[in-house]
Amino acid sequence: MKNLFQFCLVATLFLVCLNARAQEASPIDFMRMSPNQMKANPAADLPYESVMSLVVGNLGMDAQNTTLRYDNLFDFNAQNQPTTLNLRKLANSLKESNFLGLDAQVDLFTLYRRLNQGMLTINYGVKTQANAQYNDGLIQLLGYGNSAFVGENNPAKVDVDVNAQVYQEFAVGYQRNITEKLSVGGRVKLLFGFANVNTQSFDAKLFTDADSYTLRLEENIAMRMAVPKVLYVSEEGKLMTDGPFKAGQLFRNPGFGIDLAAEYRFDARFSAVAAVQDLGFIHWGLNGMGLQGRVHDAGRFYDDGNFLFEGLDIDQLQRIFSDEWYREQFLDTLQKYFQLEFTPMEAYNTALNTQLLLRGNYDLDAHNRFSAQVQGRFLGSAFRPALTLAYDGNFYDKLDVCVTYTMMPHSFDNIGLGISGRVFRTCQIYLTTGNVVALFNPLNTSWMNLKMGVVFVLTPEGKVRVYE
Repeated sequence: MKNLFQFCLVATLFLVCLNARAQEASPIDFMRMSPNQMKANPAADLPYESVMSLVVGNLGMDAQNTTLRYDNLFDFNAQNQPTTLNLRKLANSLKESNFLGLDAQVDLFTLYRRLNQGMLTINYGVKTQANAQYNDGLIQLLGYGNSAFVGENNPAKVDVDVNAQVYQEFAVGYQRNITEKLSVGGRVKLLFGFANVNTQSFDAKLFTDADSYTLRLEENIAMRMAVPKVLYVSEEGKLMTDGPFKAGQLFRNPGFGIDLAAEYRFDARFSAVAAVQDLGFIHWGLNGMGLQGRVHDAGRFYDDGNFLFEGLDIDQLQRIFSDEWYREQFLDTLQKYFQLEFTPMEAYNTALNTQLLLRGNYDLDAHNRFSAQVQGRFLGSAFRPALTLAYDGNFYDKLDVCVTYTMMPHSFDNIGLGISGRVFRTCQIYLTTGNVVALFNPLNTSWMNLKMGVVFVLTPEGKVRVYE
């Protein structure tokens, strides 16, 4: 059980540090003067002749933590300082299903160039997508102990689903104005995966026998991963890597994806957008590894594939607490029951986190727009919906200000703000967040979204083309 607990704890802390979830709507998506609106809507008709950026053109992070809060981890004194870790309070605050996730991206090169009635787009960047769903079983067990789970029909259930991948993306797209009312756009993406971790199953059950008070644990852990270097377990039981990293390994896990969008203008005020993003997959063929966890037969605590713990006598308990050597030997013995096996595996495919969106716009005049957007993202077998209301205002053809409100499951208080300004005629700088409050209290927020960038834009007249 030591190995299982350590694995769950490390995985949870890793994802908490990422403070994570899949990408939601950002104020930049609604800012008509920002070239990066084309990320969400490839059919957008930009008011520029050309756009270019290097490295800092688009830096973004989108994170969500639906239920794991700093305020629920500790008891606090009168000065609001944490005093003790309160696992019961944390267990009571969790939902039956909880979520952590992260989207992060950096665009290393971007070039947009107007061609006739449309615009050619070229982009190269690196993306990270990581998400995890988990139930409250592990924290319930740690907080209330095994006495709260008596009987085979009342087990503590631990269920975790993790999917994380890092990849390069090279995208070529084209936006075209078909008529005065209809615009379409799309991107074709060539992907190269760097690393992936994907759970096939990660669950365990523990219960206390009502008659004998013995503990019985069943576990089922199966994961697959692809990493740049070969992994193996040494004779000492340590996880090792084999050989130096080579640059060519960056291009050994190919993938394919597309973005599609259409925008229709009903009249001078009303318009609608429909789009699909990240529809595609990555083929992981380099250094594929399978990770299997099961109870091993290591002696008296093994029973028919399960871990059966009959308790300790007084002398054993005293020695565990007072004798360091005896305690280490006991923990080493337990570890033999819960070994993780790494084995080479064949290539496999993973899907991207595909997103769908439908947006309606109302233009009060040439400089003020109101929008409502519904969207959702597929995360494995789960679907995460969200609703965003937005106002975007353009001032002096140089300053763009956007205010948003977004609600999603377990998160209903997200007020966003985005500012984009043009300096030195062609240099545009922007900074946005999907949740202003989260900037001041990040450890207790359910969602945080940050994007920033510097791009260079040109028009034939040397200034921004004003919307009609």
